[in-house]
Amino acid sequence: MAFSLQLLHREDFEGRTLRALAGGGAVGVLAALARRFHIDVDPGFAVVAAALAGAMPVAGYTVALRLALAVLPALPYFYEAVTPVPQAFSAAIAAALVAWVGQGGERFGKPSEIAAGAVAAGGLVPLGMYVQQVLDARFFPQGGLLGALVGFTAVALFWSVGTLASHVALHMDPVESRGGTLADTLTGEAKDLVGRTLTLYRQCRAVAMKMAAGPGRSELVEVLRKMAREAFNLAESHGGLEAQLQSVAQGDVDAQVKDLRARAAATEDAVARRQLELAASSLGEELNRLDTLSRKRERLLAQLHAQVALLERARVSLVGAAGTEASAKGAQAAQLAKRLAALGEETPPSPETEQAAPQAASRVSS
Repeated sequence: MAFSLQLLHREDFEGRTLRALAGGGAVGVLAALARRFHIDVDPGFAVVAAALAGAMPVAGYTVALRLALAVLPALPYFYEAVTPVPQAFSAAIAAALVAWVGQGGERFGKPSEIAAGAVAAGGLVPLGMYVQQVLDARFFPQGGLLGALVGFTAVALFWSVGTLASHVALHMDPVESRGGTLADTLTGEAKDLVGRTLTLYRQCRAVAMKMAAGPGRSELVEVLRKMAREAFNLAESHGGLEAQLQSVAQGDVDAQVKDLRARAAATEDAVARRQLELAASSLGEELNRLDTLSRKRERLLAQLHAQVALLERARVSLVGAAGTEASAKGAQAAQLAKRLAALGEETPPSPETEQAAPQAASRVSS
């Protein structure tokens, strides 16, 4: 079975890492100043500063998260333990808090994401402290501002890299991986439909995998994958058109066309009138193209609804057949595969086909 790793919310991780490095560097500067007064600052506190600087709290949890990050990661230092045990636990606590309510956006971390980020950060911070010691011994034996800045920033970097584990999802199925990635790039109704497609595909696949192993079950799973992939293709095309249409305000183009035509009608110079009319005609063609893209987007969304409905029908068929004796023998799987493949052929024609049909009819009529 193929495994695939999916990186979720990459932009949030990159932004948090940059802020975490700034936080670690700021503590390094403070540590260098404190050394002049014979005060040693533990490099592990770079983790606390990195978490405070990098966290992007969910709305309504800003104060609570900041307070928790300032207090809870410091608790391991009150227990008598050998370095780097307190620093590792401090890093794990900070990473867990950030993964829970500080990853960015209005989302809460899942238990698996919180645990993964905590374990990885707790394991990497001791390595970061070792790197900091090597840097001090090799390049900054006299200490100083630059040595503290580089060393504390390195510790913050290792902690931030550890939080990457909370952004990684392991998928047993490449179709699920693609659907999860696609859902992160879409908005609105298309995003909801992709999420529904993923849920239906997982449910259908779970029922299919309970059937007896054999060619029939393999064929059935492949049909389900094909149905889900078709839905994702439609959603991806719809997202591309949505991005194109959002980049151009159709109302502004229409207003420009009207303004140019009004100017052409008002001018008395024939050359100027001709230039304005040509400009209005050119923008009018662009307006027609935008209108065509808008209709195509609506058709794609309708097709996506139809594809999701097909998966709903597939789920009902699978659930209905799951309890029969024939499914236990594996004979039902091949029959279901053929039936679902036939359902897939009932999908409406693509927008390109629908657009070509009227054009062909007009050419015949002429």
